[in-house]
Amino acid sequence: MSNNKSIRITVASCLLIVSMVAGLFVYSTISPKELTVDEYKQIGFYKLVRTRQLNNFELIEGGEKFSNKNLQGSWDVLFLGFASCPDMCPMTMKKMAMAKRNLSSEASSKVNFRMISVDPDRDTPEKMQQYVEAFNPSFTGITGNIEVIYKLATDLTLPFVPVIASDNINYDMDHSMNLAVIDPNGNYFGFFKSPHTPEKMAQVLESIVSFN
Repeated sequence: MSNNKSIRITVASCLLIVSMVAGLFVYSTISPKELTVDEYKQIGFYKLVRTRQLNNFELIEGGEKFSNKNLQGSWDVLFLGFASCPDMCPMTMKKMAMAKRNLSSEASSKVNFRMISVDPDRDTPEKMQQYVEAFNPSFTGITGNIEVIYKLATDLTLPFVPVIASDNINYDMDHSMNLAVIDPNGNYFGFFKSPHTPEKMAQVLESIVSFN
């Protein structure tokens, strides 16, 4: 074998190795990464040790019945708030919309963002749907019986103080700003602790969708 041919083979081999290493580096950089429990906590997500089955419930989404079955087959991010909220609710909804925009198309297709009203006296199904769609057309708004909503909030550890038949039409409400995450089996998987960062929410959801 001539020296020139030997050199060409050596150079080609080196280039192949460099290309493989570079390819592996790029793949590890852009591919979804499964986060650890500690990494989840560091960015504000708390994964339950065991998923928790929700009690049966029946509410209203638009003009249709909404129940446990509607939480099966996809991942769901649930926020319990109210449409008359002056500041924190619209801020949270805006961050949810930003988080959705930060998701890859594949992850986005597997995650639903929903808002459940803690104020059904004022939040009709039509009002809820109009409210959430102002932040993202794919978002859905849910309302219904206050007792059913309160029991669901208890299951999700998202407490609120109910206001029923108030004489003051401009009342405010105390409620949790955390966001519950439901897995494709319809079980409570974990929650995002407030305050929320859209980029970190998207990072968590990418990991959850890809590796669970």
